[in-house]
Amino acid sequence: MPDLLVGAMICAVALGLGFLAGSAYRASELRKTGEALEELRVKNRDLSRWLQEYKDIHARDSEIAILFPSIIRRLAERHPTDALPRVAVRLAKELFKTAQVALAVVKKDGALLVTEGVGIPPAWKGTLTLSPLDGMIGVAVREKILVLREEHVARQSRPELSDLERAGMVPDAVIPIVVEESVVAIIAVAGSAGRMDRDRPYASMLADLVANAFQISLAIEALEQRAMTDPLTGLYNRAYLADRFLVELRRARNYGFPMSVALFDIDRFKRINDRYGHPAGDAVLRKIGSFLRERTRSTDAVVRYGGEEFALLMATADSDVAFEQADRIRAELEKTPFVVPGQAEPVQVTMSGGVATYPQDGQVFSELIAVADAGLYHAKENGRNQVFASRTVELRPE
Repeated sequence: MPDLLVGAMICAVALGLGFLAGSAYRASELRKTGEALEELRVKNRDLSRWLQEYKDIHARDSEIAILFPSIIRRLAERHPTDALPRVAVRLAKELFKTAQVALAVVKKDGALLVTEGVGIPPAWKGTLTLSPLDGMIGVAVREKILVLREEHVARQSRPELSDLERAGMVPDAVIPIVVEESVVAIIAVAGSAGRMDRDRPYASMLADLVANAFQISLAIEALEQRAMTDPLTGLYNRAYLADRFLVELRRARNYGFPMSVALFDIDRFKRINDRYGHPAGDAVLRKIGSFLRERTRSTDAVVRYGGEEFALLMATADSDVAFEQADRIRAELEKTPFVVPGQAEPVQVTMSGGVATYPQDGQVFSELIAVADAGLYHAKENGRNQVFASRTVELRPE
């Protein structure tokens, strides 16, 4: 009997140990299964995140594929140089979906002036000056590279602020516009909807396209300027005068303004060439060009009309104002000494002139020029060094 009891106890202990071992094994297996499930869940979350990132990248690439052809077309259009900043700002806002965009151009002294923007205080435009040395802007200008805020912060323990940040705009990125190895402007974007680190290639592409547009616009304007400018005096030429007249004529008709034209001719200019030589004559023409520019309003157009003739288009000037201005110029010229090459003594130069006014003297360019020319001819025929208004003379017969 005792043996049976001992055997039963041994069996019970063995069963208990077996149960405990089985329970431990099952717990271990369950733990391993839980760990495996957790690992699977982590991998699944990572996979879902990667898949979402891939979808976002794919969607962004698809969006860019639609946007960039339009951006290229818009920047390939003919834009005046002063209109390009506005175009560039709008394209940057559209491309990066930003709350704020500011464009600053480099001035002659090297500082940057904010000239255009969206989402920025209107008072900044044309007044907010930025240093090219500080913060993200300084790095972008010095190194001629796109600067992202995250990279700038990571590079410095206490990042230096730019004037733009001090004014209240914290850029996500500063994009330099580089033309012929020189930074001509920067675009700062803030409050971007996406990730600028992913959009870095697109920002660089936009910068290159804007720079090319600036370069092409500057080249075209330089060609147009040469085509409209007299090479000797630097004044506008007759072709420019005809175009400018049409612009001023439309304004005069729309607002009921008067407009006047004065023609001047240097008295006895041939004598200057014959006596002192053509270099002296050229010097006189150049000095008269400068003389006229200095004594006319910024709204007036000063033109070398041909040979020794000059024209002055005076917007919003009636006949009395135009005559007074033309005669004042004539009188001041008479008192101005002209030093010519090779001559110790200055040369005295005088001019004769004629004035015509829209609308009483003519409705089109050719009519006003004919009336002004008649006044000029009358001044020449009656002693020179004087100005006649249209009302005092008759047109010369052809």
